[in-house]
Amino acid sequence: MPPITDGRFGAELRRLRMSAGLSLRQLAPLVLSSRGHLHDLETGRRRPTVELAARLDDVLDASGFLSGMLHPSPAPRDPERLAYAARHPRRVDPATLHILAELLAAHRRLEDTLGSTPLLPTIRTQLDLVTTLVVEVAGALRPQVVDLAAQWAQFGGWLFAAGDRRRVASRWYGTALEWGTEAGNADMIATALSMRGHLAWSERRSGPLIGLSAAAVRQPASPGVRAIAAQQQARGHALIGEAEAVTDLLDQAVELNEAASQAPDREPPWIYFHSAAYLAMQRGLAYRLLGWDAQAIEHLRLGLAGLPAESAGAAWTGPYLLRLAAALADTGDVGEALGVYERVQSLGHATRTISLVDQAEAAVCALSARR
Repeated sequence: MPPITDGRFGAELRRLRMSAGLSLRQLAPLVLSSRGHLHDLETGRRRPTVELAARLDDVLDASGFLSGMLHPSPAPRDPERLAYAARHPRRVDPATLHILAELLAAHRRLEDTLGSTPLLPTIRTQLDLVTTLVVEVAGALRPQVVDLAAQWAQFGGWLFAAGDRRRVASRWYGTALEWGTEAGNADMIATALSMRGHLAWSERRSGPLIGLSAAAVRQPASPGVRAIAAQQQARGHALIGEAEAVTDLLDQAVELNEAASQAPDREPPWIYFHSAAYLAMQRGLAYRLLGWDAQAIEHLRLGLAGLPAESAGAAWTGPYLLRLAAALADTGDVGEALGVYERVQSLGHATRTISLVDQAEAAVCALSARR
């Protein structure tokens, strides 16, 4: 499988090329490429091969820097078994499902590092496969197939949502809800409802945000899953200024999180990111929506500082950094706010999350106009 490219590759290639004083036309023959192809690499329209990245490193004296921005695609232990399952879906066996589960876990870890956009080309293959399995497989193994397929659908929805493709994300969340319901997986049912609520949050639709999150809380799901839904419901009430409901729901989320920490094996694998630090960030976000900037800054800083290293650079942290920067600016700390906005821009470029870059740039322009 082709490597997955760090979202910063194009910008770094351009920086190195310009530092070397080379135009695209001059660089192209030196690396056995074309001007148009190199332009597409710099703009992110194409992905480099391992061989071309190595040639670029050599010519630009980059000491392997560009090659280091190419990451191997998560590979199954037994690709032939997956290929056989794709050709003969009705003959799928438990070993194949185990391989698909391992592959899903690997993609989740990589998404934390690279963001959603670089993974989308590879994830489509797996989504096609699990969809075929759900259509074709019957018998005793079907509940396991549908349960695992629901997890892939939920992950696909998350990737598309993070890539600002909300309609596609909504369809995959709906599929996850359907398959999770068939499998009788209360954790997935609650998660899919919560994720549909998250789409409403991204569009600032407080009604469905509150309603879908509350529906998720009502499910007989794990404490961790319900904690995520409860804090999200709190955010919906914060949008409409209902401070008492916000506080009550955030306190409920803390209690549920404590229960989750007492029985971590009860939690599903897809909420690996959930923690006390994550809840602190949620509280800070809700306080910011209520206009309580001092408390928002305190909790956002606390939560962001408490994230594990593998999550600190994830694209989903960007909105929290944006809220922190805005609160800092509104309390007069413009210098620190600008530093946080620069961090968001770097994060957006690294994960190819253009919406983060655009929001940070717009905020910096607005701040400059105020000074």
